[in-house]
Amino acid sequence: MTAIDGYTLFPHNGWSTGRPVKWSRRWQTGVGSGIQGNEARSALRQLPLHKLTCALAATSLPERVRLDARIDQAKKSGFGAVPFYGRAGQLTANAAAGANTVTVAASSLWAWTAGDWIFLYQDDATFDALKVQSVAGNVLTLAGNLANAWLSGGNLWPLLLGKFSSENSTAVSGFLAGWTITIEQLASERNAAIGAVTPPAGSGVGFDTVGVDNTVS
Repeated sequence: MTAIDGYTLFPHNGWSTGRPVKWSRRWQTGVGSGIQGNEARSALRQLPLHKLTCALAATSLPERVRLDARIDQAKKSGFGAVPFYGRAGQLTANAAAGANTVTVAASSLWAWTAGDWIFLYQDDATFDALKVQSVAGNVLTLAGNLANAWLSGGNLWPLLLGKFSSENSTAVSGFLAGWTITIEQLASERNAAIGAVTPPAGSGVGFDTVGVDNTVS
């Protein structure tokens, strides 16, 4: 199973199953006394925490086995990662296997910075998840090399890292089954990846994700 900084990665397109993705944000404020004695409310964190719930469904027996293993691993550690729904960008040039750069569209909804994680996806066994090392215009230099080749026009996502929880699996048909998982961000940052809280020592190995906008990718 793939793990990123102690978070279990779920390399599944959870919103392709036809079930709605639930996304929310959580702020935290405090109440104190104003200068003139009236109530004053102030923010205790600069940005809200994101929370994403989506349904993952296996379409083959091998995928069912991999998904069950990822669920078990994330339950043990309590941490997971998923593609940030609604924040997809597009590749504007082919990216060869072994390359350490990708070129993204200038119109991307995500303002990429060093420290982000990119996620490229074909299926749950064919994907790339790499940290951004530096950004020069629309070119992202990665901290590692791509394992797969990706064509111009394909989507890439940032990853959302956070606390993992799940509902019991639901039978679909035969060996097929689905899980509903939730990832809840632990640190309020500009995005899903930078500042992700490191799981406690001995918590096991895991991976994590979250987000949404006015798009369907």
